[in-house]
Amino acid sequence: MSTLARIRGNGEATAYAALAVVGLAAAAGGIYYGVFVDGGRVGPGFLPVLAGGLTAVLCGWIALRSVHGQPSHRPGGAAAGAGPHAAEGTDLMESGADDDVDISGRTRRERIRNLWKVFGLTLGAILLVQVVGFLAAFGGLVFVISTWVERQALLKSAVIAAVATGLIYGAFGLFLHVPLPGGLLGVGTEG
Repeated sequence: MSTLARIRGNGEATAYAALAVVGLAAAAGGIYYGVFVDGGRVGPGFLPVLAGGLTAVLCGWIALRSVHGQPSHRPGGAAAGAGPHAAEGTDLMESGADDDVDISGRTRRERIRNLWKVFGLTLGAILLVQVVGFLAAFGGLVFVISTWVERQALLKSAVIAAVATGLIYGAFGLFLHVPLPGGLLGVGTEG
């Protein structure tokens, strides 16, 4: 079976491969805006090229690793390091417990579903940038991911979104003087 067929047959690998393609597209688009401007200063395309390139490389690597990596289960069906069930001598499948639960209590299926949610929300935020501006779209994206995907309290999510948006504005708008799209609302740093 080819690597491409394995990626298509594995939901987690497919999601990471799709994110790798989005990263490549962001990097290519960033080059169009200019990575550097006069005087060797950072240009508006620097962040998309850097973030898109890193996203493409890391997500591509995770996609390949998920189809070629070490199996997460022993031949008997129980997860490696079965924890308390192993001490009792009980097979995880017999006890009815899900054998692929992370430290947050999410199953593999829930993690894949959350990854697709984040992918869809990111696409929506990218489309909203032209309407509401980058800062508002980014802040909304962080807020929705925090409340809907990570199930954090509304106040905590609002604080996280405000701090993240403030850091982006401070780093790119005030420190680097990189114009951020303001959209129709004009909420950005384009001058």
